[in-house]
Amino acid sequence: MAELSVAYSPREKTLDDDHVTTLMEVINSLPPVLVDRRTMTLIDGVHRVEAFRRARRSHIGAVLFAGSEDDARVLAVRANVSHGKPLTRAERKAAALMLIEQRPERSDRWLAEICGLSHSTVARLRGTAQAGEPAARVGRDGRRRPSDPSLGRAEVARTMAEDPSASVREVAEIAGVAPSTAQRIAAATRRAGPPSPSAAASSASEGRQVPDSMPEGPAFGSSPELSELASWLARTGVSVDDFAAYLERVPLGRVYEVADECRRRAAVWAELAACLEKEARNGRRSAAS
Repeated sequence: MAELSVAYSPREKTLDDDHVTTLMEVINSLPPVLVDRRTMTLIDGVHRVEAFRRARRSHIGAVLFAGSEDDARVLAVRANVSHGKPLTRAERKAAALMLIEQRPERSDRWLAEICGLSHSTVARLRGTAQAGEPAARVGRDGRRRPSDPSLGRAEVARTMAEDPSASVREVAEIAGVAPSTAQRIAAATRRAGPPSPSAAASSASEGRQVPDSMPEGPAFGSSPELSELASWLARTGVSVDDFAAYLERVPLGRVYEVADECRRRAAVWAELAACLEKEARNGRRSAAS
């Protein structure tokens, strides 16, 4: 054990004497430690090694890890989050900041799972980290997705315009979005009519969002006025995918302001619906008289 070194521990205080004493009482049943085979650096097991040293043991069971130093650090955080002496919240947040700076391309949810935090906490930490925002992030499923969802939707529209025969799954793969998102955009595009490649490219370059949904049914195409209304509803509509990315970016101190604004906009739409229904009732009374 003499050649083992400690460098990957995400703890503020490397050793807890009470925990070492507890481990010494069950020393024969402790699991093996995890060691970086390239450098003989402990990835997980500092307290177990110290327990063996205090018990005057010269050998300890170990699992050797073959991988990069960055991967070893990720593994150290994951192991220390879940085992018998888990990291404190402050230690987990410090570990998340470290990984954000080392792995900025990883999604908030991936980092949250590694560090034992919520994805919203990781998103707030990302805002304070000294790391640039990559064009795409890698999720827990290993897929790359644009950091800005609107760019992904614009890429879907552009790809469909350039290759109308491409399947939804192929379009989603090229654009780096979920197949369900590509499917919604494809459905909206079929109802609205396919955009030209130049229009799609212009939309992508200006960062405009491609509507995920618009009213269905032949009535919306029966007159220029209704077609214009359908287009307006499509431009002003939002879906879960539209605002999901922003949920993680709203500062905690501004949450209630944003929530109030959402409710205000919802009230406007409710008032519009009530006005439409009133018009319908008035129209029926007029027709009956």
